[in-house]
Amino acid sequence: MKVCDVVLNSVWYDPRVRKQIAEYLRQDVDVTVVGMKCPRYDEEKIALVPCKTIIAEIDSSFDGKQKGVIRKLKRESLKTKAVRDAIVAEKPDVIHANDLNALIPAYEAAKKLSCVLIYDSHEINVENFTGQRKAVFARYMRYKEANLVKKVDKMVCVSNAAAEYFKEEYNIEKPMVVTNCSLKSEQYISEIKNPGFEVLNHGQFYEGRGYDIMAEAIPLLKDYPEVKLAVRGFGKLEESLRARVNELQGENFIFYPKVLVQELIPEASKSMVGVAITEAICLNFKLSVSNKLFEYASAGLPVIMSDIPEHRYLNDKYQFGIIIPENTPEAFAEAVIKLYTDKQFYDKCAENAKKLSDEVNWENEFSKLIHFERKCCRGK
Repeated sequence: MKVCDVVLNSVWYDPRVRKQIAEYLRQDVDVTVVGMKCPRYDEEKIALVPCKTIIAEIDSSFDGKQKGVIRKLKRESLKTKAVRDAIVAEKPDVIHANDLNALIPAYEAAKKLSCVLIYDSHEINVENFTGQRKAVFARYMRYKEANLVKKVDKMVCVSNAAAEYFKEEYNIEKPMVVTNCSLKSEQYISEIKNPGFEVLNHGQFYEGRGYDIMAEAIPLLKDYPEVKLAVRGFGKLEESLRARVNELQGENFIFYPKVLVQELIPEASKSMVGVAITEAICLNFKLSVSNKLFEYASAGLPVIMSDIPEHRYLNDKYQFGIIIPENTPEAFAEAVIKLYTDKQFYDKCAENAKKLSDEVNWENEFSKLIHFERKCCRGK
């Protein structure tokens, strides 16, 4: 089976695509990745991709932000043609299109080649076109998606909540769920823990991810000196977060520097609890699942989670942490205290986190899709 894995960026910057490539190769699938040259294009990064890589380009005069509807449409037309032609030249048995922008040229190529077409929607794509100026484009893209999802061999998405959304929105068969979990090979549970009872939130410091809630919980945890609150990463909130921690005299609040992706889970495993709080500020956030949730599970950590559908679905099934009823410092502090004071409950959550990681990992999840693709190819 020969697969073209298609993404409209410079490949390296999409971790889901990198994991797809790794699993295709592990299962002896002949895979070529087709990308699109973007501003972050880096030949050194492309050289690290472990399979044949084709980076499509367009006339540089149409690159970057375009002014005027005509030039924008021309640019999109050029991109579609460049990617379509790159796919067709490879003559794959399967085209795996990542997100809606990749589906459009992938569909044209699949129609020409009469091959299997997979649509892997990483998010609710039409939610990305907000504001009055983008309203017309949003309606157009929704029309394209509604039309094309009925013509693919299989639609894939990242959560059960998103699958239900697509099923109802477009009146289609429920998409296959391939959740954006960690690789089983990345599982790492450390015997050595950082001092105290450390509660960790790692990732980029953006709004709506629980960092401010952790800071405001400092005075609520003052009677528990063993409890340490820790963050690891970087981002635009770091300066204001540090200032607020200083105001609240958060001696037990730790700022760790960012680490390489491959070090993230081993470093997390030195903590005691992971934090995966997502504010449902848009449909994408509401229907998604925090990648860090699976990273904490791979590190054997119980998780404190926000109450969004996929978090609830997973915790109802595996009982690996606490879903806070509302995203407030009080609810967060109560969850921390529960995990700190109830060792039996903590140990059970930690055990279940490992079970989650053993069962819901990328190798298992993506194997479902590879099995489907092979079955389709046999039927062609």
